[in-house]
Amino acid sequence: MKNFFKTSAVILLLFFIVPVPSHAQKKSQEKGIIAGNSFNVMFPQKTLKDTYNYGLGIYANFDYNFNKHLAARFDLGWNSVTGPEITTTDSLGFVYTDKPRMTVWEFTAGLKASVSIVYIEVRGGYFTGVSSWGVVPAVGLRIGRFDIQGNYTFAGNNQWISGRLGFYWLR
Repeated sequence: MKNFFKTSAVILLLFFIVPVPSHAQKKSQEKGIIAGNSFNVMFPQKTLKDTYNYGLGIYANFDYNFNKHLAARFDLGWNSVTGPEITTTDSLGFVYTDKPRMTVWEFTAGLKASVSIVYIEVRGGYFTGVSSWGVVPAVGLRIGRFDIQGNYTFAGNNQWISGRLGFYWLR
């Protein structure tokens, strides 16, 4: 229960405090900083898949648009990854259960290239929890204020696929 309250507090903090109102103009003239939030679903791959099943997270997303086709992207994200319940019995016959859990903070930056509503991006940065630098190639759709993205994260020996749904706050 204690972890539930900590998790809820972090989600509320990132969702309501971190985003700053953007000063974006019309879509065709969008220039400057815009910000939003996104929810993330994470599916561990390779060796990470042996311990964890899935993760959920929330992100603060910041784009600095140079023009309507090129932007710098900065993400601050928090993910909570959980695994299946593990039951062990000690030598006295006592049964213990444990559920592996890991928190991953993501600090990444990169470039995003857009053509119409479709974009590709590559970000690099640091991932706590796995204590490693990594790279995140991604593809997505930006429809008005909504952003739908799929990405594959390579952080050291750890890999995961993520899908996110974002919302950009426009003034």
